Amino acid sequence: MEDRLIAYRQRRERTQEYKEVAAKGCYSLIIIVVSLVLLRPVMVNQMLGLAGAYTGAGLLDESMRQCDKALLLDGQSSGAWRQSARVHKMRGDREMAYGAYQQAVESDPTNRSARLELAAMYVEDGRHQLAIPYLEQVRKLGPNGAAGSGLARSSYHRTSLELLIQCYEKEKEPAKLEMVLKEAKIFYPDYVRP
Repeated sequence: MEDRLIAYRQRRERTQEYKEVAAKGCYSLIIIVVSLVLLRPVMVNQMLGLAGAYTGAGLLDESMRQCDKALLLDGQSSGAWRQSARVHKMRGDREMAYGAYQQAVESDPTNRSARLELAAMYVEDGRHQLAIPYLEQVRKLGPNGAAGSGLARSSYHRTSLELLIQCYEKEKEPAKLEMVLKEAKIFYPDYVRP
């Protein structure tokens, strides 16, 4: 009888030890998952910083690898899509650049730089009608929008107005052209039409 009691106690102790080990493992796993969730934006920003540096050094393959890593961590990273689009554009793959810019714009509707860069590509390619909606969205945010610093907001706004003027001239829309010209004069009194 005593042997059974000893065996029973040992089994209970082992079961308790297993439960404690399992609980510690779960807590560790929870801590790791929470850390990854909290650190993911930091890791993505680090990768995008490296991607930008590689692009600046002309190492486009390395830059694209960093963009791909960032997109693996966060497939909705507007910054990663925008950087990827820039690399595709530098490589001369405009269709891939268009697709990546579209993803950047869809991922973050307030990403002015992605909208402006996408619109500028359309203008470069003579696709003015496609550029207009993106430029209008940047224009509507005005110089005092929520994203970026005051200087950047102002330059995005001003650039969108300048490109809209080009687009409305090419698309022969005099009423809209006149409206944008008036807005440019109001916000930027020093604006001189080229």
